[in-house]
Amino acid sequence: MIYSDGNSAKQWIFSEIHRRFENRPVRILDLGCGSGMLWKRFLELHPMAHVTGIDTDQVAIQKGMKEYGLAKNMSLSVFDAQKLIDQTEFDVVTALSAIEHVVDREAFIRTVWQSLKRGGFAYLNYDVGHFRSRNIKERIMVPVSQLLAYVGFESPYMKRVDDVIFLNQLEKQGFYIVRHMKHNASCLKPRMKQGGEDVVRLWVDFETRLNELLRPEELDPFMLSTTVVVQKP
Repeated sequence: MIYSDGNSAKQWIFSEIHRRFENRPVRILDLGCGSGMLWKRFLELHPMAHVTGIDTDQVAIQKGMKEYGLAKNMSLSVFDAQKLIDQTEFDVVTALSAIEHVVDREAFIRTVWQSLKRGGFAYLNYDVGHFRSRNIKERIMVPVSQLLAYVGFESPYMKRVDDVIFLNQLEKQGFYIVRHMKHNASCLKPRMKQGGEDVVRLWVDFETRLNELLRPEELDPFMLSTTVVVQKP
């Protein structure tokens, strides 16, 4: 089933959640969810799933609340994922294209840990598009956003995620690393949205196979997205 037609990382993550839980009840916490609209197709096809989405962007959260209306399987609220959440009941935690925007990544990881049930899985996804962009304004905004974060203005923050450091932080917290993958080949991603469901399936299968044959560091120069899957023992 196609849940995300323009992003192989997100499609792979949604498919993995489906594979693990199928149509059984599953509680999902999405950190840095934006409006939560990425989940719309998934929730339509998985009525037993419930997503709790949090984000610091009040405008995005309000937009999502308007779109979902009274839906019983999506809850949205304005909250900072760098602060601990008073819930430990989630089967799955996700962060989709979010880690590169997090100032205090160790605090974020603690939130993931604290929110998951024992045996639960987290799918942590981050991108490098901002840092490889040819747009001069976007490239300038990367260091400027980091300076702004020092004075408390964190919303535009962007900093590239170092895989080795991030994986070490996860292991230090106590997580078991299940998968470390690269997605969204830069030469393919712009063309895939118009390809239809069969093309998206082929795209995801192709990148999954590449991850089986090559190490993440070999794929990194050609891929725009990283996915780390961890489990809480």
